[in-house]
Amino acid sequence: MELDQRARPKRPPLPSWNVRFHLVLGVLRGVLLQNKDNLKRARLLTRQAAAPTPRGVSLKKVYIPRRPDVLPEGMDPKDAEGVVKSEWVDFHPIGKGEQAERVVLYVHGGAYFLCSRKTHRGMTWRLAKYCKARVLAVDYRLSPEATFPLPLNDVLSAYLYLIDPPAGSGQPRYRPEQITFMGDSAGGGLALACVLWLRDSEKYPMPGGMALLSPWLDLTHSMPSWRLNNPFDYLPDGSEDPKHINSDRSHYYVHTNALLTHPLVSPLFAEEDPTRPLPPTLIQCGDAEKLRDESITFVTSCFSQSPIQLELYEDMIHVFQMWAAVEALPRYALKRIGEFVRSLPNHKCDRDPPPQEPPHYEDKQTRVCRIVHHKQEGYMSTPVHDPMRIIEEAKDILVERGLWEGSKAAGRPVPIKKRKETIFIVDKDADAAKGGEVRAELDNLAIQVNPSVASDESD
Repeated sequence: MELDQRARPKRPPLPSWNVRFHLVLGVLRGVLLQNKDNLKRARLLTRQAAAPTPRGVSLKKVYIPRRPDVLPEGMDPKDAEGVVKSEWVDFHPIGKGEQAERVVLYVHGGAYFLCSRKTHRGMTWRLAKYCKARVLAVDYRLSPEATFPLPLNDVLSAYLYLIDPPAGSGQPRYRPEQITFMGDSAGGGLALACVLWLRDSEKYPMPGGMALLSPWLDLTHSMPSWRLNNPFDYLPDGSEDPKHINSDRSHYYVHTNALLTHPLVSPLFAEEDPTRPLPPTLIQCGDAEKLRDESITFVTSCFSQSPIQLELYEDMIHVFQMWAAVEALPRYALKRIGEFVRSLPNHKCDRDPPPQEPPHYEDKQTRVCRIVHHKQEGYMSTPVHDPMRIIEEAKDILVERGLWEGSKAAGRPVPIKKRKETIFIVDKDADAAKGGEVRAELDNLAIQVNPSVASDESD
């Protein structure tokens, strides 16, 4: 089933959304909108948040020494002092000193200034389960206190901790092909940036694979989906925090807008090296999210010679996998990631693992597929033979609506000054027509805080 963007309503909900999903999404959108311009207030929402995990899931804190031998350009050796706070997440029991068959190095999202390994436990424990792997979740340094490229050093240090552990640490030594880099949103972009740095290094091997969930690849917001899908997604349009944001600095992550097109800041601007393709990679994003077109362009145009597969999920929004606790499609997506990770080659090889197509695709020649869920037929994967047509159609719609400035080929979306079109509204008539279903769901949206979970760690 092809994506028909013209047939979509101009405002939410989308046809496949149920009432609960629509309401939770609206609440999240409102919370982010109200706090996006105040760094301190935004962090208060996530600093003490810890997603609960089922009984039996093991969480083990680990402090990883920063490595002064992995210094991206712009870093000073003193910037690599200290440790990286991380944790092992195990769904399957593993004895002390035992070595798992595979490891997922997980980099959390949060626009480079929010969230932590704790906020993402709802996904990391499921990934440990579905991938049958140990998950090492990393707390990299956040912006604006630590801007690019400091977070790269933290993630690279964690990777070297796995393949070249410190003497006397008791940490098993893993082969690079046993490790999968993984991350969501900004964490997905950061994970990819680290692999690009490894690709260009003369000393270190790339990991065995990558799985990226709605990766943030373009901090310039030049793609049409950033504007067209704004009514459906919960992502704010950018902070206007007067303490840190100004005309020459539009993001906390960089100290100047001149860095926005740096390939390790926005991997969409990276260049492919045909002699050193990226490792096997799976990218997932929603076909109604604002970052959709970045992934399509990256897979189709930028890195067409690397073994990358992109899955577009029907009517889904940014990092929809975090709804796995209450929605079936996000759970299915995480299971697909598990299939992908388990399919990766796990054998000794040269410095870089050889390219290999992920085997769980029906059509090996198709790099992009769209996944829809039918109540009767179940999950269906449809090849997208012309992914760039999605982007061209999005541009056409924006041009028709007067929301595209400049030429169609070289222009960009009109900046969004006010987010009125995405304000969440509960329609009284719709509630009445559904027999009070909306009101009942609102009553069920109370957030329960478990003190034993929220304060399980003092730091």
